[in-house]
Amino acid sequence: MVKIDTRTIYMRKSINEALNKIWEYPLTVVEAPMGYGKTTTVKEHLKKNQAEVLWQTLLDESITVFWNGFCRLFRRLNPDAAASLAGVGVPSNSVFLEEAVGIVEGIQFPARTTLVVDDYHLLSSTDVDRFFELLVRAEIPNLHIVIISRSVFGENAEELALKGYCWVIDKSYFVFSRDDIIEYCRLRGVILNTEEVNFLVSYTEGWISAVYLCLLGYLQDGRIEHQVSLYELIEKVVYRRISAEARELLLTICIFDNFTLEQAEYMWHQENVETLLRQLAANNAFIRYDQAAGTYYMHNIFTSYLRKLFNRLSLEQKKAVWNRAGKWYVNVGECIHALDYFYKTADFNNLLAAIEFDKGNSIWSEHKEKLIRYFGDCPVKIKREHVQACLIYAINLFSFNEMELFAEQCEEIGRYIEALPEEMEYEKNQLSGEFELLCIFTKYNHITGMYEHIQRASCLLKRPSEFIDKNGSWTFGSPSVLYMFYRESGQLEQEVQEMNESIPYYCRLTDGHGLGAESVMQAERYYYTGDFENAEITLYKALYSARSQGQTAIELCALFLQLRLAVVKGELAYVMNNLRQTREEIKHRGLYEYLHTWDMCEGFVFTYLNMAKKAPAWIVNGDLQGQSILFPSYAFFNIVWGKALLNSGQYLKLIGLAETFVDHASVFPNLLGLVYTYIYEAVAKSKLGHQEKARLSLEKALAIASPDQVVMPFVENGEYLAAMLAEVEAGGHYLELISRIRGIFPSIEKNRKTMAAELSSGGSKLPLTEREWTIAELITAGMTNRAIGTKLHIAEVTVKKALQNIFAKLGINSRTALARIIIEHRTD
Repeated sequence: MVKIDTRTIYMRKSINEALNKIWEYPLTVVEAPMGYGKTTTVKEHLKKNQAEVLWQTLLDESITVFWNGFCRLFRRLNPDAAASLAGVGVPSNSVFLEEAVGIVEGIQFPARTTLVVDDYHLLSSTDVDRFFELLVRAEIPNLHIVIISRSVFGENAEELALKGYCWVIDKSYFVFSRDDIIEYCRLRGVILNTEEVNFLVSYTEGWISAVYLCLLGYLQDGRIEHQVSLYELIEKVVYRRISAEARELLLTICIFDNFTLEQAEYMWHQENVETLLRQLAANNAFIRYDQAAGTYYMHNIFTSYLRKLFNRLSLEQKKAVWNRAGKWYVNVGECIHALDYFYKTADFNNLLAAIEFDKGNSIWSEHKEKLIRYFGDCPVKIKREHVQACLIYAINLFSFNEMELFAEQCEEIGRYIEALPEEMEYEKNQLSGEFELLCIFTKYNHITGMYEHIQRASCLLKRPSEFIDKNGSWTFGSPSVLYMFYRESGQLEQEVQEMNESIPYYCRLTDGHGLGAESVMQAERYYYTGDFENAEITLYKALYSARSQGQTAIELCALFLQLRLAVVKGELAYVMNNLRQTREEIKHRGLYEYLHTWDMCEGFVFTYLNMAKKAPAWIVNGDLQGQSILFPSYAFFNIVWGKALLNSGQYLKLIGLAETFVDHASVFPNLLGLVYTYIYEAVAKSKLGHQEKARLSLEKALAIASPDQVVMPFVENGEYLAAMLAEVEAGGHYLELISRIRGIFPSIEKNRKTMAAELSSGGSKLPLTEREWTIAELITAGMTNRAIGTKLHIAEVTVKKALQNIFAKLGINSRTALARIIIEHRTD
């Protein structure tokens, strides 16, 4: 076979000029249908211009797989940043978006660094679109992004182009004109007559892949045949001309979008695999080898043709290939791909075995639907033989908030374990113990019910649980243990005692998971009843216990309580330093899943100080951040959001939302959520002049809190409640509780006002020059560096230098953070 080097025509003058603009824009979108040479053209241009290239080719629609590969791109430039990006995970909400963009902004990129994402159309993710849009708007020095896609990039591509952020190279740049076709053929030593040229122009419509195939046929046969379809051309001039062995190899590996030599050797048990692949890559423009990546790539057109042939094979032949592919992915630790192939073959035995081998670590929320489908179709007989896989599936259902399916799965698992034969007594006891731990979640929030399952598990398990992840969040993202488990009015002290009794047993079974939770709950009870001294003493015990077992979720609860005690004392410097230090420590340790937890802590502090504008914007806006906030934490989120609404005087909105807040807090229930909601509702109604309705709402809160003398929700909102509490007291109701509130409130309120005033005056000015302030304002308005330079009649490089100075002065590293600070100071 004669090989055609198509690079010359790809790099013709018009496309060169278009690609040269890559370094003039933060983003270049290369958009054209399959087969127009997008990938090869970009790759050759970047190579010719000696760019620093970070290249990622997408293989499927998996957002998680994309993100893992994206993070790996930065290892060579900044290993710490790559690890931090991986820790953030897919930026599915504003918190993670800001963190991810900030991490990339912190990387020092060499000149002409070009980040290329090929086959971007496979993702169809608004989250990833938004991430790239923010990266582009950040105008990171020396970083240029190239998106190669068959479809339009994102919803805002046109806006990005209009604002000067984006350069679009569309299909028109890749279509061969009549003169291009003649020149391409001439360069290959072929002079066509007018009729032949006319046919090529009409038949190919300027499509390079079709031109290539027609010319290849001409070089083989000395004439251009009028084929019916592109596949017929591939059949004639490519597929028929390779050996039978090579055809068999290609049909075996065409199920992959790309593959390594080891992968091909695993799939096709022949000794000459490497020789065949080298020959195919050397003699065929549809197959190329990337030496740096150690990977073979087949062109999409050729892959489509081969898969059409593959689909004609017998079902048994296809199953053999799919099964082999599944085993390959198990061997390399990519469980989710293995599951897909085993499902194709209906090999549920290997499918469940793969889940057990992986322990569910490859399963993410995006895989929920397929996982439910796989288990739904799996025969009961096989599930009975893989109870461990069923346990892993059940845990995932709980994390997916699929509670009905979770309950059904628990019932199934119970039947499977019960049916195990007597001679498997040890395995049966161990699985029964694991099952009892799983059943804890069926009694979530009810300490007595949970403790019963813990005790039963303790009698059965002979080794620590394999299904409870010690490093998982014990609190579901909540910053308070007492909030989670205070469920019955008048029983708070008893609930704390039950927690003290049950946690040590649970920790022994789970290798320390949740250690310190009992001390946190006890310390929080002291706080909420106004015993601040014992609260502080007990929280130190909680901190020591949590840190000894790496229980970050419990540690954050203790640190949050420590902050609240500092607020009570009026220690603003301590509060601000610890808010910042804890956030930095979370990032430093790569525990980005806890950023939402700490945001709620920060939001609580700032809204208590009546400074909601300094709280995280997503909380102030009531954005639950998709799946990043788990349902058990909703009611605590509402506590913070409700106070933000009070701060901003949105009383009608607060009253309208109160019913939803009550619904969220009533599920388990979470009594603190109810108490705060009724207080906020009372304040809002009072502000609107509905005094009788306000008093009734306040009495609902007092009725819940009074039996346990829970005073702090009222103290924290005392500035709004004085008149209403006096009215209730005059009626002879809740006298002891109101008396305690009156006793605690004055000194705490004095400290609150002092801190609020100090915080407000201390941050009223930014250390920026007049020019820097102007540039910061324009950046906040969404202008590019180039546009700012034009508006201010200064060079773009001057804008970049000024921006670096602004970042250094404010201790930030992103335009997003700068915009937030500017907006905040506008309202001071």
